[in-house]
Amino acid sequence: MATTMEEYVNAYYGGELGISKRYGIIKTDDLIETADPSAAFNTVYGAKVYNQLNTKSEVFKLLKKEPWTQSGWRVLTGRHDGTGGVAENDGSNGGGALPDTAQPDIVNVKANLKQIATTWEISTKAAMLSESDDGMGNLAAFMRKENSEAHLFAMDQMLLADSETAAGNNLESLDRVTISHACNGAMNNAATDADLWDITDGGIDRSGSAWSDPQVVHNSDTPRALKLEYLDTIIQGALENGVNYSSLILLTGYDTYQDLKQLMASGNTGSAAQATFRYDLKQAGAGSLNGVQGEAGLAFDSRVGSYDGIPIFLSQHCVGDSASRIYLLDMDNLAFRVAAPTTYLENSNVAVTQKASHEHLLMTAGNLIAYKFKTMGSVRDNL
Repeated sequence: MATTMEEYVNAYYGGELGISKRYGIIKTDDLIETADPSAAFNTVYGAKVYNQLNTKSEVFKLLKKEPWTQSGWRVLTGRHDGTGGVAENDGSNGGGALPDTAQPDIVNVKANLKQIATTWEISTKAAMLSESDDGMGNLAAFMRKENSEAHLFAMDQMLLADSETAAGNNLESLDRVTISHACNGAMNNAATDADLWDITDGGIDRSGSAWSDPQVVHNSDTPRALKLEYLDTIIQGALENGVNYSSLILLTGYDTYQDLKQLMASGNTGSAAQATFRYDLKQAGAGSLNGVQGEAGLAFDSRVGSYDGIPIFLSQHCVGDSASRIYLLDMDNLAFRVAAPTTYLENSNVAVTQKASHEHLLMTAGNLIAYKFKTMGSVRDNL
Protein backbone atom coordinates (compact mmCIF):
# COMPACT_ATOMS: atom_id res chain seq x y z
CA MET A 1 0.00 0.00 0.00
CA ALA A 2 1.29 3.47 -0.92
CA THR A 3 2.64 5.60 1.89
CA THR A 4 0.71 8.79 2.55
CA MET A 5 2.55 12.07 3.11
CA GLU A 6 1.35 12.16 6.71
CA GLU A 7 2.68 8.66 7.36
CA TYR A 8 5.97 9.58 5.68
CA VAL A 9 6.48 12.70 7.80
CA ASN A 10 5.52 10.94 11.03
CA ALA A 11 7.88 8.08 10.25
CA TYR A 12 10.67 10.53 9.50
CA TYR A 13 10.35 12.52 12.69
CA GLY A 14 9.89 9.31 14.63
CA GLY A 15 13.23 8.06 13.32
CA GLU A 16 11.66 5.08 11.57
CA LEU A 17 13.07 5.91 8.12
CA GLY A 18 16.68 5.02 7.42
CA ILE A 19 17.25 8.36 5.73
CA SER A 20 16.65 10.18 9.00
CA LYS A 21 19.80 8.65 10.47
CA ARG A 22 21.88 10.45 7.85
CA TYR A 23 20.82 13.72 9.44
CA GLY A 24 21.58 12.55 12.97
CA ILE A 25 18.21 11.24 14.18
CA ILE A 26 18.34 7.74 15.64
CA LYS A 27 15.41 5.94 17.28
CA THR A 28 15.99 3.48 20.10
CA ASP A 29 12.82 2.14 21.72
CA ASP A 30 10.73 5.22 22.55
CA LEU A 31 13.68 7.59 22.89
CA ILE A 32 15.02 9.70 20.03
CA GLU A 33 18.72 10.15 20.49
CA THR A 34 21.88 11.45 18.86
CA ALA A 35 25.37 11.72 20.20
CA ASP A 36 24.31 15.10 21.55
CA PRO A 37 21.90 15.15 24.54
CA SER A 38 19.64 17.67 22.76
CA ALA A 39 18.35 14.96 20.38
CA ALA A 40 14.66 15.45 21.06
CA PHE A 41 15.07 19.14 20.36
CA ASN A 42 16.56 18.35 16.95
CA THR A 43 13.40 16.50 15.98
CA VAL A 44 10.88 18.84 17.54
CA TYR A 45 12.35 22.04 16.14
CA GLY A 46 12.75 20.60 12.65
CA ALA A 47 9.09 19.58 12.69
CA LYS A 48 8.13 23.09 13.83
CA VAL A 49 9.93 24.68 10.88
CA TYR A 50 8.42 22.17 8.44
CA ASN A 51 5.00 23.08 9.80
CA GLN A 52 5.81 26.76 9.20
CA LEU A 53 6.72 25.94 5.60
CA ASN A 54 3.24 24.53 5.14
CA THR A 55 1.38 27.36 6.86
CA LYS A 56 3.41 30.59 6.81
CA SER A 57 5.24 30.48 3.48
CA GLU A 58 3.72 32.09 0.39
CA VAL A 59 4.50 29.51 -2.28
CA PHE A 60 5.63 26.25 -0.67
CA LYS A 61 2.36 25.94 1.27
CA LEU A 62 0.33 26.04 -1.96
CA LEU A 63 1.90 22.86 -3.34
CA LYS A 64 0.66 19.41 -2.45
CA LYS A 65 3.34 17.29 -0.75
CA GLU A 66 4.38 13.81 -1.82
CA PRO A 67 6.96 11.44 -0.31
CA TRP A 68 10.14 10.99 -2.35
CA THR A 69 9.74 7.29 -3.06
CA GLN A 70 11.38 7.55 -6.49
CA SER A 71 13.21 10.16 -8.55
CA GLY A 72 11.44 9.55 -11.86
CA TRP A 73 7.90 9.56 -13.20
CA ARG A 74 6.16 8.84 -16.50
CA VAL A 75 4.51 11.53 -18.61
CA LEU A 76 1.98 10.84 -21.36
CA THR A 77 3.13 12.90 -24.36
CA GLY A 78 0.76 11.61 -27.05
CA ARG A 79 -2.57 9.78 -27.12
CA HIS A 80 -3.19 6.38 -28.68
CA ASP A 81 -3.96 7.13 -32.34
CA GLY A 82 -5.07 3.75 -33.65
CA THR A 83 -8.82 4.06 -33.11
CA GLY A 84 -11.03 3.76 -36.23
CA GLY A 85 -14.23 2.35 -37.64
CA VAL A 86 -14.50 -1.27 -38.76
CA ALA A 87 -16.42 -2.26 -41.91
CA GLU A 88 -19.02 -5.00 -41.73
CA ASN A 89 -17.74 -8.37 -42.87
CA ASP A 90 -20.38 -9.91 -45.15
CA GLY A 91 -18.07 -12.67 -46.34
CA SER A 92 -17.36 -11.11 -49.74
CA ASN A 93 -15.86 -7.63 -49.26
CA GLY A 94 -12.97 -8.47 -46.99
CA GLY A 95 -14.40 -6.21 -44.26
CA GLY A 96 -14.12 -6.68 -40.54
CA ALA A 97 -10.37 -6.04 -40.36
CA LEU A 98 -9.33 -4.30 -37.15
CA PRO A 99 -7.20 -1.12 -37.18
CA ASP A 100 -3.47 -1.47 -36.74
CA THR A 101 -2.44 -1.61 -33.11
CA ALA A 102 -0.98 1.52 -31.52
CA GLN A 103 0.04 2.78 -28.12
CA PRO A 104 0.31 6.12 -26.31
CA ASP A 105 3.64 7.94 -26.25
CA ILE A 106 5.27 7.98 -22.83
CA VAL A 107 8.40 9.79 -21.66
CA ASN A 108 10.29 9.08 -18.47
CA VAL A 109 11.25 12.26 -16.58
CA LYS A 110 13.71 12.34 -13.70
CA ALA A 111 14.26 15.05 -11.09
CA ASN A 112 17.34 15.69 -9.00
CA LEU A 113 17.00 15.68 -5.23
CA LYS A 114 17.91 19.09 -3.78
CA GLN A 115 19.11 19.65 -0.21
CA ILE A 116 18.38 23.17 1.00
CA ALA A 117 20.50 24.22 3.97
CA THR A 118 20.46 27.22 6.28
CA THR A 119 23.51 27.33 8.55
CA TRP A 120 24.72 29.66 11.28
CA GLU A 121 27.33 29.74 14.01
CA ILE A 122 27.33 31.34 17.46
CA SER A 123 30.54 31.85 19.39
CA THR A 124 30.54 30.73 23.00
CA LYS A 125 31.50 34.27 24.00
CA ALA A 126 28.50 35.79 22.20
CA ALA A 127 26.19 33.22 23.76
CA MET A 128 27.43 33.99 27.26
CA LEU A 129 27.33 37.79 26.85
CA SER A 130 23.81 37.70 25.39
CA GLU A 131 22.53 36.79 28.84
CA SER A 132 24.17 39.84 30.39
CA ASP A 133 25.19 43.42 29.55
CA ASP A 134 22.67 44.74 27.01
CA GLY A 135 22.27 41.41 25.28
CA MET A 136 19.08 40.11 23.69
CA GLY A 137 18.64 37.34 26.22
CA ASN A 138 18.55 33.84 24.79
CA LEU A 139 20.66 34.35 21.67
CA ALA A 140 20.31 30.73 20.55
CA ALA A 141 16.50 30.90 20.62
CA PHE A 142 16.51 34.25 18.80
CA MET A 143 18.77 32.92 16.04
CA ARG A 144 16.71 29.75 15.63
CA LYS A 145 13.56 31.82 15.11
CA GLU A 146 15.14 34.31 12.70
CA ASN A 147 16.92 31.65 10.66
CA SER A 148 13.85 29.45 10.42
CA GLU A 149 12.09 32.40 8.78
CA ALA A 150 15.11 32.85 6.49
CA HIS A 151 14.81 29.17 5.52
CA LEU A 152 11.16 29.66 4.53
CA PHE A 153 11.92 32.90 2.67
CA ALA A 154 14.76 31.37 0.65
CA MET A 155 12.78 28.30 -0.42
CA ASP A 156 9.87 30.45 -1.64
CA GLN A 157 12.39 32.62 -3.48
CA MET A 158 13.87 29.56 -5.22
CA LEU A 159 10.42 28.29 -6.25
CA LEU A 160 9.79 31.59 -8.06
CA ALA A 161 13.29 32.27 -9.40
CA ASP A 162 13.50 33.70 -12.93
CA SER A 163 13.89 31.10 -15.68
CA GLU A 164 17.19 32.74 -16.63
CA THR A 165 18.58 31.82 -13.21
CA ALA A 166 20.06 28.33 -13.37
CA ALA A 167 18.66 26.17 -10.59
CA GLY A 168 21.99 24.54 -9.81
CA ASN A 169 21.70 23.06 -6.33
CA ASN A 170 18.59 25.12 -5.60
CA LEU A 171 14.96 24.06 -6.04
CA GLU A 172 13.44 24.06 -9.51
CA SER A 173 11.34 27.11 -10.40
CA LEU A 174 7.67 27.62 -11.31
CA ASP A 175 8.83 30.30 -13.75
CA ARG A 176 10.67 27.64 -15.74
CA VAL A 177 7.71 25.23 -15.55
CA THR A 178 5.47 27.91 -17.08
CA ILE A 179 7.74 29.25 -19.85
CA SER A 180 7.45 27.90 -23.39
CA HIS A 181 10.25 27.15 -25.80
CA ALA A 182 9.04 29.92 -28.14
CA CYS A 183 8.85 32.49 -25.34
CA ASN A 184 12.31 31.57 -24.13
CA GLY A 185 13.69 32.17 -27.61
CA ALA A 186 11.75 35.42 -28.11
CA MET A 187 13.30 36.77 -24.93
CA ASN A 188 16.75 36.02 -26.38
CA ASN A 189 17.47 33.75 -23.44
CA ALA A 190 20.03 31.02 -23.62
CA ALA A 191 18.54 27.79 -24.99
CA THR A 192 19.25 26.06 -21.69
CA ASP A 193 17.19 28.61 -19.70
CA ALA A 194 14.05 26.55 -20.39
CA ASP A 195 15.71 23.29 -19.31
CA LEU A 196 14.44 21.64 -16.13
CA TRP A 197 15.07 18.23 -14.61
CA ASP A 198 16.17 16.17 -17.63
CA ILE A 199 13.81 17.94 -20.05
CA THR A 200 16.13 19.92 -22.33
CA ASP A 201 16.47 21.15 -25.88
CA GLY A 202 19.26 18.64 -26.34
CA GLY A 203 17.64 15.72 -24.53
CA ILE A 204 13.92 15.15 -23.98
CA ASP A 205 12.39 17.56 -26.50
CA ARG A 206 10.99 20.90 -25.26
CA SER A 207 10.60 22.78 -28.51
CA GLY A 208 7.81 24.32 -30.56
CA SER A 209 4.50 22.67 -29.78
CA ALA A 210 6.08 19.85 -27.77
CA TRP A 211 4.17 18.22 -24.92
CA SER A 212 6.12 20.22 -22.30
CA ASP A 213 5.14 23.65 -23.64
CA PRO A 214 2.69 25.50 -21.35
CA GLN A 215 0.25 28.29 -22.32
CA VAL A 216 2.15 31.59 -22.53
CA VAL A 217 1.22 35.15 -23.50
CA HIS A 218 4.28 37.37 -23.93
CA ASN A 219 5.54 40.34 -25.94
CA SER A 220 9.11 39.24 -26.76
CA ASP A 221 10.58 40.88 -23.66
CA THR A 222 8.97 44.28 -24.40
CA PRO A 223 6.66 45.42 -21.57
CA ARG A 224 3.10 46.37 -22.54
CA ALA A 225 -0.10 47.18 -20.67
CA LEU A 226 -1.84 44.21 -19.06
CA LYS A 227 -5.20 43.15 -20.51
CA LEU A 228 -7.73 40.70 -19.09
CA GLU A 229 -7.86 38.97 -22.47
CA TYR A 230 -4.33 37.70 -21.80
CA LEU A 231 -5.68 35.77 -18.81
CA ASP A 232 -8.57 34.48 -20.90
CA THR A 233 -6.11 33.22 -23.54
CA ILE A 234 -4.04 31.07 -21.19
CA ILE A 235 -7.14 29.82 -19.35
CA GLN A 236 -8.71 28.80 -22.67
CA GLY A 237 -5.52 26.97 -23.67
CA ALA A 238 -5.47 25.07 -20.38
CA LEU A 239 -9.14 24.10 -20.78
CA GLU A 240 -8.58 22.85 -24.32
CA ASN A 241 -5.83 20.61 -22.98
CA GLY A 242 -8.07 18.98 -20.41
CA VAL A 243 -7.46 20.88 -17.18
CA ASN A 244 -9.82 20.38 -14.27
CA TYR A 245 -11.09 23.95 -13.86
CA SER A 246 -11.46 23.52 -10.11
CA SER A 247 -7.74 22.76 -9.79
CA LEU A 248 -6.56 26.11 -11.23
CA ILE A 249 -5.12 29.00 -9.24
CA LEU A 250 -3.50 32.30 -10.27
CA LEU A 251 -0.27 33.45 -8.60
CA THR A 252 1.18 36.92 -9.04
CA GLY A 253 2.86 39.82 -7.26
CA TYR A 254 1.34 42.70 -5.31
CA ASP A 255 2.00 45.23 -8.08
CA THR A 256 0.28 43.26 -10.84
CA TYR A 257 -2.60 42.49 -8.49
CA GLN A 258 -3.27 46.22 -8.18
CA ASP A 259 -3.41 46.44 -11.98
CA LEU A 260 -5.79 43.49 -12.12
CA LYS A 261 -8.11 45.11 -9.60
CA GLN A 262 -8.23 48.31 -11.64
CA LEU A 263 -8.93 46.40 -14.86
CA MET A 264 -11.67 44.32 -13.28
CA ALA A 265 -13.31 47.36 -11.65
CA SER A 266 -12.88 49.76 -14.56
CA GLY A 267 -15.96 50.94 -16.38
CA ASN A 268 -14.04 50.51 -19.64
CA THR A 269 -14.09 46.75 -19.24
CA GLY A 270 -17.85 46.48 -19.00
CA SER A 271 -20.11 45.10 -16.31
CA ALA A 272 -19.39 41.49 -17.21
CA ALA A 273 -15.70 41.95 -16.51
CA GLN A 274 -16.47 43.66 -13.21
CA ALA A 275 -18.49 40.64 -12.13
CA THR A 276 -15.53 38.30 -12.53
CA PHE A 277 -13.79 39.68 -9.43
CA ARG A 278 -15.12 38.51 -6.09
CA TYR A 279 -13.81 37.75 -2.66
CA ASP A 280 -15.95 36.38 0.14
CA LEU A 281 -14.34 36.77 3.55
CA LYS A 282 -16.36 33.83 4.83
CA GLN A 283 -14.22 31.56 2.65
CA ALA A 284 -10.93 32.61 4.27
CA GLY A 285 -9.02 29.81 5.94
CA ALA A 286 -10.95 27.17 3.99
CA GLY A 287 -10.00 23.53 4.40
CA SER A 288 -9.29 23.09 0.69
CA LEU A 289 -9.70 25.17 -2.46
CA ASN A 290 -8.53 24.37 -5.99
CA GLY A 291 -5.92 21.92 -4.79
CA VAL A 292 -4.53 24.25 -2.12
CA GLN A 293 -4.80 22.56 1.24
CA GLY A 294 -5.56 24.68 4.28
CA GLU A 295 -6.81 24.11 7.76
CA ALA A 296 -10.14 25.62 8.78
CA GLY A 297 -9.79 28.24 11.49
CA LEU A 298 -6.21 29.22 10.66
CA ALA A 299 -5.80 32.68 9.16
CA PHE A 300 -2.94 31.81 6.84
CA ASP A 301 -4.93 31.79 3.61
CA SER A 302 -3.29 34.19 1.16
CA ARG A 303 -6.13 34.34 -1.36
CA VAL A 304 -7.02 37.91 -2.20
CA GLY A 305 -9.78 37.39 -4.75
CA SER A 306 -10.71 35.41 -7.84
CA TYR A 307 -10.95 35.81 -11.59
CA ASP A 308 -13.73 33.82 -13.26
CA GLY A 309 -13.86 31.67 -10.15
CA ILE A 310 -10.10 31.00 -10.15
CA PRO A 311 -8.53 32.04 -6.82
CA ILE A 312 -5.74 34.63 -6.90
CA PHE A 313 -2.74 34.19 -4.58
CA LEU A 314 0.08 36.67 -4.03
CA SER A 315 3.80 36.40 -3.34
CA GLN A 316 6.47 39.03 -2.91
CA HIS A 317 8.82 36.70 -4.80
CA CYS A 318 7.00 36.77 -8.15
CA VAL A 319 9.54 37.86 -10.75
CA GLY A 320 8.74 40.16 -13.61
CA ASP A 321 9.94 42.59 -16.17
CA SER A 322 8.37 45.97 -15.41
CA ALA A 323 5.69 44.26 -13.30
CA SER A 324 5.20 40.80 -11.82
CA ARG A 325 4.29 37.91 -14.08
CA ILE A 326 1.02 36.03 -13.64
CA TYR A 327 1.18 32.26 -13.28
CA LEU A 328 -1.73 29.93 -14.04
CA LEU A 329 -1.06 26.76 -12.05
CA ASP A 330 -2.79 23.38 -12.31
CA MET A 331 -2.55 22.20 -8.71
CA ASP A 332 -3.54 18.63 -9.63
CA ASN A 333 -0.35 18.36 -11.67
CA LEU A 334 2.10 20.17 -9.38
CA ALA A 335 3.73 18.82 -6.25
CA PHE A 336 6.68 19.23 -3.94
CA ARG A 337 8.23 15.81 -3.51
CA VAL A 338 9.78 15.56 -0.04
CA ALA A 339 12.74 13.30 0.68
CA ALA A 340 13.52 14.70 4.14
CA PRO A 341 11.20 17.13 5.95
CA THR A 342 12.99 20.01 7.65
CA THR A 343 15.64 18.78 10.08
CA TYR A 344 17.41 20.83 12.74
CA LEU A 345 20.91 19.86 13.88
CA GLU A 346 23.39 21.53 16.16
CA ASN A 347 26.93 20.75 17.18
CA SER A 348 27.68 22.31 20.54
CA ASN A 349 30.54 19.98 21.45
CA VAL A 350 33.63 22.20 21.49
CA ALA A 351 35.84 19.13 21.85
CA VAL A 352 34.56 17.91 18.47
CA THR A 353 34.53 21.23 16.59
CA GLN A 354 37.86 22.32 18.08
CA LYS A 355 36.66 25.94 18.18
CA ALA A 356 34.84 28.07 20.71
CA SER A 357 31.51 28.16 18.89
CA HIS A 358 28.32 26.22 18.30
CA GLU A 359 27.24 25.25 14.76
CA HIS A 360 23.60 25.02 13.65
CA LEU A 361 21.83 23.69 10.55
CA LEU A 362 18.32 23.57 9.07
CA MET A 363 17.98 21.15 6.14
CA THR A 364 15.00 20.38 3.85
CA ALA A 365 15.40 17.89 1.00
CA GLY A 366 13.13 17.52 -2.02
CA ASN A 367 12.21 19.29 -5.27
CA LEU A 368 9.38 20.73 -7.33
CA ILE A 369 7.61 18.24 -9.62
CA ALA A 370 5.24 18.85 -12.57
CA TYR A 371 3.21 16.07 -14.21
CA LYS A 372 1.64 18.11 -17.02
CA PHE A 373 2.60 21.39 -18.68
CA LYS A 374 -0.12 22.28 -21.19
CA THR A 375 -2.66 22.82 -18.41
CA MET A 376 -0.50 25.60 -16.91
CA GLY A 377 0.87 28.87 -18.21
CA SER A 378 1.93 32.45 -17.62
CA VAL A 379 1.35 36.05 -18.71
CA ARG A 380 4.67 37.86 -19.16
CA ASP A 381 6.05 41.25 -20.14
CA ASN A 382 3.50 43.11 -18.01
CA LEU A 383 3.90 46.86 -17.67
